[in-house]
This record gives sequence, C-alpha cells and structure tokens, in this order.
Amino acid sequence: MVKDTDIAIYKKLTVSVLWMDDEPLVVGKDYIVKLGTKTISGVITKINYSVDVNTGEHLKTETLYKNEIALCEIVLTEAITADVFTSHKTLGELILIDRVSNMTSACGVVENLSERGGSFTNRASFRLGDLEARGDIFEEFYYDTTSLNVLKYQPVRNTYTVGDEIPIEGNSYRYPENFDIIVLRDNTAVKIRSKIISEIIPLSEYRFGTYPLVNGRGFEILVSSEDELNEFINNYKISDEFGRKKLFCERFRFETYRKIVIQ
Repeated sequence: MVKDTDIAIYKKLTVSVLWMDDEPLVVGKDYIVKLGTKTISGVITKINYSVDVNTGEHLKTETLYKNEIALCEIVLTEAITADVFTSHKTLGELILIDRVSNMTSACGVVENLSERGGSFTNRASFRLGDLEARGDIFEEFYYDTTSLNVLKYQPVRNTYTVGDEIPIEGNSYRYPENFDIIVLRDNTAVKIRSKIISEIIPLSEYRFGTYPLVNGRGFEILVSSEDELNEFINNYKISDEFGRKKLFCERFRFETYRKIVIQ
C-alpha cells in the first residue's frame, strides 16, 4: 500500500490533542490509539506544552485536564502507516481510548513523525561492518498503577560500535561495567569492558569467560561453563516456540540487572 510513495510507517508521533476525559491525562499510561484503520496500544511519553485557548501561549505542564489542548509525544507498540494531518487527513487524525473504561479520552491530529521505517526492536543497537545486533538492553520497564499494565519504552535510539561508550544505567536497568551480550536472533556477541564496546563478533567465535552474560534484552543468562553455553545455544536453534519459552524460563533471570519502575 505504501510502496514507492512518500507515506511510510512510524512508531513515534507528535500530536496535538484535545483532552475529553473527566480523568486527567497521565504520562506513561497505556492508551488505545485509533488512527486510520489501525487500532494499537500507545504510550504518551511526554507533554511538550499545553495551549492557552485564549492567548495561544504555550505553557509547561505535566498533566492535562478536560477540554485542554496540548502537544504530546506518543510511542506506539509497533510501527504503523501514518502522515501529518495537513498532508493526509485520514492518516493524520486519531483518537485515544482508555483501556479500562473504553471511553474516548482524546481526539487529535498528527503534527510530526519520527522513527521512520520500523520499530525499535528491529533497529540495530550494535553494528560493526556487516554484523548487526538488535539489542534491547536499553528498554525501560514501567508499571502503570492506573491501567495495571507493565509498559515498555526504549528511549535510547543510537547504534553503537566498537570504541563507543554505552549507558549502563537507566531508570529500570543497571549493568556492570564489564559484561558480555549474546543476541541469539542475530547470532552476534558484544563485549563491554569499562562501559566501552571492545568487540562485536559472530556468535560462533564467542567463548565463555568470567564476565556476566546477558541476552539482547538485558536478562542474565544462567550458564557457568562453555559446555552449558553451547548446549543453551544449540537448544535454542532446534526448539520451537514452546520449547524456547521453556528454555528461557530455565536459563534467563530478569531481576539481576533489571527492575520494573512504578509510575
């Protein structure tokens, strides 16, 4: 539908919204977004400013109340076809629906688009030549007390290579200064030494050492030897979806370097 056109898919939208809900807008809350023919979950990550309807003045605010207007940032759970409202009305207008009450919380229009071409999880966090690794170790985990949902948001959008320093601490993660990352889906290993990427190599060349080992999402991998690591990798390759879930339950630990932040 969008091939050879100027229309693309996006995951982050800048939108002007008219808040219609009796309950105030909550930054970080998961809403249902209806845009065009697509219905998808999205998180309001930031209120850039509210608008004084009498003067047009832009005001700093952390929330929004009924009948107020604001410019906000929304991150969707996956990239969808969208366009700015002034160029394409159908793909540029949206409504936000409260997941609990199922009531319309806001209506709005798309003012700007970013993250063209795909979701964060498909973007390489690490790259060296032809080697790429879609690491999600910078993904943040938040628990929203209003919707009772765990929300994921990935604010780091850089692609790192050998010699770069990575952020080892965020709101919901903290990694040691020295550790190794194995990205199974891309068959790539990344070595971090003193917060600096020292190597990005094919997984086949990686050898188990003394440093902590995490997967692409930042979960600790519970192996203690080269043989255990090779067994884990081989089982991953031959397992179906159910088998991989069982394998992950046995070999991954979430809470070693990660936590869920309550919002």
